[in-house]
Amino acid sequence: MTLLTLILLTSVFSFCSSVDVNPNPCMRAKNNNAHATFLKRHLPDGVPKTWDQNVWNAMLKQIKTCGRPTQSFFYEDDRESVNAVCTKAGGKQHSDNLCISKKKFSFVTVRVNVQEGLCGIRSIRNETKHIILGCDKVQDTCRPVHFEGNPENLTPSNNKPDCGESSGSNSGFKVAMSKSLLVFTLVALTYIL
Repeated sequence: MTLLTLILLTSVFSFCSSVDVNPNPCMRAKNNNAHATFLKRHLPDGVPKTWDQNVWNAMLKQIKTCGRPTQSFFYEDDRESVNAVCTKAGGKQHSDNLCISKKKFSFVTVRVNVQEGLCGIRSIRNETKHIILGCDKVQDTCRPVHFEGNPENLTPSNNKPDCGESSGSNSGFKVAMSKSLLVFTLVALTYIL
C-alpha cells in the first residue's frame, strides 16, 4: 500500500511539473524574472560585432553562460523587434506559449564545447530565419522569456492567430483545475488504500 501511494505521488508530481510551460502565449509568467533572464542570455550588453573567438569567449565568461552548448544572440538594435514577436504586429502563435516571428531576423549562434570547461568556442555563425520565442506576460506585458531553436527553418502560418491575441483566458484555469483534480484524486486514493 505504501509503495502504491509512493508511485501515485511520483506520478502526480511528474505530471504537475510537466505542465510547467504555459499552454498559450501571453499568459502570466510562472517566473517574474523570466524576461530579464531572456535578455541576459540573448540580448546582453556588448554583443560583439566581430568573429574573433577570444572576444566572444570573454563575453560568455562575463555573462556566465559557458555551460550552455548552443547560444543565440541579437544586437541591441533588434531589442524592440525581438520584443514585438510577442505582439499581434510581430508574431503568430506557434504551439504552447511559443510565437514565431512574422519577419526573418539575423542573429549570431555560438556553439561552445562544454566538455573543455574553459568556454571553448567551436563555432560562431550568422543565421537569418524566423525566430521562435516563448512569450509570457511579465508585469502586465507579453514579453519573450525563451528562445527556441528553429533547425527546420519553419515559417509562420497564416492560419494561426496573431501572438498577443486572446488565446482563451481560461486556459490557465483549465490547467490549474487539472492539477487540482489530480491532487484530489491522489488524496482520495491514499485515503481509500
